[in-house]
Amino acid sequence: MARLGIDVGGTFVDIVLETDGGNLVFEKVLAEPADLVGAITSGVETVLHEAQVPPSAVREIVHATTRGSNTVLERSGPRTAFVATRGFRDILQIQRALRWSMYDVQLEKPAPLVERSLSFDVAERMLPDGSVLQPLTEDELRSVAAAIRASGAEAVAVAFLHAYANPVHERRAVAVLADELPGTVVTASSDVSLQAREYERANTAVVNSYVATAVSDYLRELVTKLPSTGIEAPVWIMQSSGGLASMEQVLERPVRTLESGPAAGVVGAARFGSGLGYDNVLSFDMGGTTAKAAVVNGGAPATSSYFELQRVGNRRGSGLPVDIAALDLVEVGTGGGSIAHAREGTLRVGPQSAGADPGPACYGRGGTAPTVTDANVLLGYCDPSAFAGGIALDVDAAAAAVDGLAASLGVDRVRAAWGIHEVATLDMENAIRLVSINRGFDPRAHALVCLGGGGPVHGPRLARALGVRVAVVPRAASGGSARGLLEASASVELTRTARLQLDDADAGPRCKTILNDLVDQAGASSFGAGGDVTAVCTLGMRYAGQGYEFLVPIDVATADPPRIAEAFHERYRQAYGYAEVEHPVEVVTWHVALVRSRAERAPAPAHAGGARPRAPGRRTVYYPETGLVDVDVHRRSDLRPGDTMTGPCLVTETTTTTVALPGDTVEVAPDGALLVHVGDPG
Repeated sequence: MARLGIDVGGTFVDIVLETDGGNLVFEKVLAEPADLVGAITSGVETVLHEAQVPPSAVREIVHATTRGSNTVLERSGPRTAFVATRGFRDILQIQRALRWSMYDVQLEKPAPLVERSLSFDVAERMLPDGSVLQPLTEDELRSVAAAIRASGAEAVAVAFLHAYANPVHERRAVAVLADELPGTVVTASSDVSLQAREYERANTAVVNSYVATAVSDYLRELVTKLPSTGIEAPVWIMQSSGGLASMEQVLERPVRTLESGPAAGVVGAARFGSGLGYDNVLSFDMGGTTAKAAVVNGGAPATSSYFELQRVGNRRGSGLPVDIAALDLVEVGTGGGSIAHAREGTLRVGPQSAGADPGPACYGRGGTAPTVTDANVLLGYCDPSAFAGGIALDVDAAAAAVDGLAASLGVDRVRAAWGIHEVATLDMENAIRLVSINRGFDPRAHALVCLGGGGPVHGPRLARALGVRVAVVPRAASGGSARGLLEASASVELTRTARLQLDDADAGPRCKTILNDLVDQAGASSFGAGGDVTAVCTLGMRYAGQGYEFLVPIDVATADPPRIAEAFHERYRQAYGYAEVEHPVEVVTWHVALVRSRAERAPAPAHAGGARPRAPGRRTVYYPETGLVDVDVHRRSDLRPGDTMTGPCLVTETTTTTVALPGDTVEVAPDGALLVHVGDPG
């Protein structure tokens, strides 16, 4: 019996096959934009052949997809209409009063996904307590449906005022619009969000409708073509929360898959770290298009109730907010395919990417712009004859691309290549600082788990810059997100707004009632067979009078007001260094996830290596500490648990290279992971 993890990134598709014995077989293929599903099925057939596993042995497929987020980023979704309460049709244009760049007089808010001409309003009004002030006017709604039909819109989002307290008007509106507009995707905000903030809830409904067709078409094509490989197995989809959902659940709420791939990497980093005794880790996942960073404390990834698409400079308020359960991660446009350029004499890297087609110049597919991968090839970090996806790298093309940039900067080739590598690393360092120090976490108390094709290349230097003492490179690190998929559990998440001040006389009974209702409601969803189900609860809390909340995990069994308040004080103290313990605390949002425990599996065995490891090779590599220097190049397949190596050196495998710096020590862990103990440059 076997399981498949399939992660689709911007440049590569990573496929990991795991057998019951814990053996892993990994394959990386280019994510061909013209035939993505064809590239997936071809990669699946290859990995089955390499593992000598019959298709009938695959009992489960776990998949991460970027189709939803790419649809928003590319603005390639259908024309979408928006229906609001009378007087609130402009909420998508007005957005928030907060300016994400206070002194930028030319600041532009993120463009909404709905044209103003396609925003409509109807007479109805619900009060915050759920009582009806004005009934829904259905005749007017049918007139709006006629206008939407005439506009040619293929998707509709409905967001009425205070629908989180009582969704009856929204649900009736959806029924009427679906009847009047057959074949049109219609989303009610109360079906995807039950939080009070109107703009965030409305935009979540819009995004759900906007991506629904693209996600459903892609997933249906995938499940239609996978049987051609001989596999007949259920497909689970990774959600932004780090939990898995069934195909049916995703087709209803595709908005929950926007951060599917990045979330899988964080889940994997948490598992890889805890398996080595590191419960506090920084997840660093650098792929071909972007790099992602997240924090894991106590073995659990940090979560966030505030997620934005298309942020500018990772500034809060600069993107399109989506109210979904999501892991708290930062994503920057710095990957192996990120294009380097000179701007006013200053070197910049990204966010433009060469992608999979044409890809970096060294791919030999027609690309001419210098990228991070081209720089790493010229620095000696990548082996031109053994690169990811079986690509034979064109060193001359990489040199020509970087030479053009070097000339514009007035430096030599090596200096330009190192500049690209250094700027890319600095961008990722800033991302990790945002998700750790800015959240009140000290990165020096964590290990750095390096994933993606570029993670092991940049990770050790990144760890040194952050003061991290150990960088972990798991087996098949380049496919870390695909491996993370196989570590995830099925889950159902629900969120509700219900303000409750913890010093109220009835706070205890109300708290238990709200939590029990959410758990019962989530329990009505199907998980599939096997595994125990546990409830994981997180409360959005603040001091009375504040405008935003902290997410604080709680234990349902001991969820009495004093314990809840103390947990909030401690989280606040961690973030800001003090707590207002005399000030009343209120709960605003209630988040409940039901998680199906994973079936226990045998630990993945480490590669034993050959009877006597081969002598390491040699390669000329550039380090700023030494200049160009010949270093040992160790094949990872030759290494055995307990082996140690001293930097500077390289550890190569078919999909990535671990770059150990001068002063570092590399140790092979019992499970085959590489532990880079960060030293001083000396």
